[in-house]
Amino acid sequence: MLDEIRTFVVLAESGSLQRAAQRLFLTPSAVTRQIQRLEATLKTPLLDRRVKPGRITREGRTVLDSGRRMLRIMDDLKASGARDAEPSGIFRVGLSHALAQPSLVASIQRLTSRFPRLQPVLSTDLRQQLIEQVRTGELDVALAFLAADDTAPGDVASSVLAAERLVLVRARGPQPRARRSSKSKDRDLDARWVLNPPGCFIRKSLEARLRDLGSPFEVAAAINNIDMQVSLVASGIGLGLIPGRFLAAHPKRRRLERITRSGISIEASIVFMQAGHLGRLEPAAAFLQKEFGANFAGRKGR
Repeated sequence: MLDEIRTFVVLAESGSLQRAAQRLFLTPSAVTRQIQRLEATLKTPLLDRRVKPGRITREGRTVLDSGRRMLRIMDDLKASGARDAEPSGIFRVGLSHALAQPSLVASIQRLTSRFPRLQPVLSTDLRQQLIEQVRTGELDVALAFLAADDTAPGDVASSVLAAERLVLVRARGPQPRARRSSKSKDRDLDARWVLNPPGCFIRKSLEARLRDLGSPFEVAAAINNIDMQVSLVASGIGLGLIPGRFLAAHPKRRRLERITRSGISIEASIVFMQAGHLGRLEPAAAFLQKEFGANFAGRKGR
């Protein structure tokens, strides 16, 4: 049954029968038979085959979560009897879009130098998706950007590494005249915005604050790339809200100026989260948490 569970987990993670077969060195028909045997054993459908490719059912999600935990425990048992039980294999790291910065590359390099048998796999997503992926075991660890008054769920191990302030900026130089149709009470805010797409707490907080101030909310660019946001703001396309640490080290920071009397102040926390039952990956998680903590502690965020 363990082989069937492993096959189901690989199928869920790879997203297709063909890719799962390649990863498992099996034929697609062999993968199908293993999934069918697992369904027969558990007496529940794991895939909704009415759509192509088949989607995991609600029952399948429950089996997937339990299966991941079971595989992790079995891997730990095997590792505990080996001479070298150091972290090895896939180590899945998630990052909030705003935290996916070049300064973290050195931390990943030191991680692989410390644990040469480790294979980090990095991805980016919104904070809520990262939390859910850590909770379900799809990610081993995640570095998330959370609102200052937000906290990770109690069933997710988390630690605040640093506090962060979002800095309101615009391009240096003469600013365009206020639009005649605008009813904004603050001329500094009478512009369009360069922000993340919908779903980002920064954007949501800004929109609510502008509404309170009676200022318009118009988006010039919605992009999940903080470096491009800075470049677009510097070009004069609109205003931006940039994490202070990132802005302090950006080569285009001198082409920007802060707007300090806007009445807009948004705080955030940089939070490290890790999944339960990491087993032999625990030392890697602890090492990366320390690395990330040193990275952000060494740069001012205000």
